[in-house]
Amino acid sequence: MEFAPLPLIRSALLSQFPHVRMAQSTRQGEAPDAPFDFNLGYNLGDEDSRVTGNIARFAGAVDLEPEDLAFMHQVHGETIREVSEPGAYEDTDALITQQPGVGLTVRTADCVPVMLYAPAANVIAAVHAGWRGTAEHITRKTVERLQADFGAEADSIFAFIGAAAGLCCYEIGDEVAALFPERWLERAEGKPARLDLPGVNRHQLEEAGIPEANIEVCGLCSIHEQHLLHSYRRDGAQSGRMLATIVLREEE
Repeated sequence: MEFAPLPLIRSALLSQFPHVRMAQSTRQGEAPDAPFDFNLGYNLGDEDSRVTGNIARFAGAVDLEPEDLAFMHQVHGETIREVSEPGAYEDTDALITQQPGVGLTVRTADCVPVMLYAPAANVIAAVHAGWRGTAEHITRKTVERLQADFGAEADSIFAFIGAAAGLCCYEIGDEVAALFPERWLERAEGKPARLDLPGVNRHQLEEAGIPEANIEVCGLCSIHEQHLLHSYRRDGAQSGRMLATIVLREEE
């Protein structure tokens, strides 16, 4: 079956580098009768065969096979793993590799995917940052690992923050709000506080020394963009999942 090109989110910042590829999927690209639109998550009620086919299409968009992807069994923690091969990694929320051809992959439906690339050190990282991981500073800690273990200089690291729940829509309870400085919250009388989750992660990148010019923020809110993006907060059990992947290309 022939498919139209997938609507994907790309990074203008990272695309300037010939030795790295990166993409984030959307909910678009599936047949109109698909129950979860273009869904890349299993165990949601979608057909496994459909999900497997969708993952293959997405992998192809970054010139990979599905078997080249490295997935995390994400637990909203702060565990960071260095890997050298594809596969599934238990209890992990950030992956790092210097191995070309291994697609580091984050699965989201509101959480923040953060893609990192240090050209001089030839190393990439993919971070899954929900509010729990963000409160644990997982994005900053991943940058620190790139610096400590791979000799990456902060001013030569580049970052892309993908589509995620944004300040416009991401409502949180008082216990969660208490974990974050007021500068990242927006409050209105009689309503729950809203959290700028992408903004907090950008700040963590800057805290780690990455220059503002080296950071790109997608800016699309997964909750607000109902026709483009999956959102668990918005759609609950009817929400599919998106993938974001970064991969080093083989040197030519």
